[in-house]
Amino acid sequence: MKPVKKPRCPGILRECGEMFGCPEIPWSSQTGTEEQTTTTAGSLTPLLALIDSVAKSPVEYVVGGARLLGNDREIAAQLLAEDSMLLACGSAPALDWWRSRRAGGPSQTGSKLKSLEAIVSIAFGLPASEKNTDHIQGHIAELFWGRLIEERKVCRDGRSLVQAHPVKIDALEPGGDGLVVYKDCDDSLVFRLWEIKKHDSTNNVSATIGRASSQLADRGHQYLAKLVGPATLSATDPEIADLYDNMIELWYDRSERSGIGVAIGTSDHHAPGSHKSFGTLRKRFPEFTKATQTEGIVVAIPDFPGFAERVKEIVWSGL
Repeated sequence: MKPVKKPRCPGILRECGEMFGCPEIPWSSQTGTEEQTTTTAGSLTPLLALIDSVAKSPVEYVVGGARLLGNDREIAAQLLAEDSMLLACGSAPALDWWRSRRAGGPSQTGSKLKSLEAIVSIAFGLPASEKNTDHIQGHIAELFWGRLIEERKVCRDGRSLVQAHPVKIDALEPGGDGLVVYKDCDDSLVFRLWEIKKHDSTNNVSATIGRASSQLADRGHQYLAKLVGPATLSATDPEIADLYDNMIELWYDRSERSGIGVAIGTSDHHAPGSHKSFGTLRKRFPEFTKATQTEGIVVAIPDFPGFAERVKEIVWSGL
């Protein structure tokens, strides 16, 4: 988790009339790092054509993905497959083995192949022992979130990304799904705790958002407790270490430095129509008075289950 430089905040009023001390920067205008100026350079955000919530929405959210078709859809699948394997392998040689096989090289044999299969099986299962499709779709939803959060270097209210905890390689692993640290325009560190889910049912997506909101309200303190302990040991920046030291207390106090988010991966026909789909976020966290303390991301693409299967196929092709 590498810190990024904080942009200067010129200090202007947001259109809705709230004073944030920073310009509003739509998520849809961001395309990742400066080097990632085109989709072929590895940026997912432009492919999803994200639409920002209106300025007066009580919850700040984005929805996108309805036009993810054809070549763009394949690019997105390739990006997420690569992200998943990078998370699972880290700097271990298995990542190079997988990439080599994907590029047309020979398959590994013996213990090397077994090692690679062990890594792949956690999130995607194996051709001879397939994983539950719900679990795979949950992992894909988390990968979408992780990539979008990393590409959004500056938030609409001027917060700048400091670090985002990586998503889990096993969607079934208990605990919080996402934790992100930002620096606001007052130069203070703030955090957002996220719950991420896939939605593939006949119920309205608001039901899944409500379930995620309830999980954060009921178990958010436990999620943070699992995350901040190791983080206090690895944090090298004194300011970041101090945030982790006090994070659970800030959560209980519903401090202005804390906040929550819910992210959903689903098919396009489940896309929310208005901020009302996120109403439970406000109901479960009434103390978070700023819209930017309650955030939402909905990636609603054509045939989400089919897309998840394609990512699985790409990962398996490296065995």
